[in-house]
Amino acid sequence: MIYPTAADIKVFWDWGVYTPEIMREYVSLRVITKEEFEKITGLKFDKSAVSVDLGSTAS
Repeated sequence: MIYPTAADIKVFWDWGVYTPEIMREYVSLRVITKEEFEKITGLKFDKSAVSVDLGSTAS
């Protein structure tokens, strides 16, 4: 039995434990499918998340 299962992953996603990047890693490890990724996250698998570095200002 593989742990975590898709059901476990969904629970952790719902709790806010996993990021889209972690979820994509589970797909690359073949723990979940692209379809399961999309069903669990509500995101398209092939569209990567946007990351913006706004920097910081020192006062």
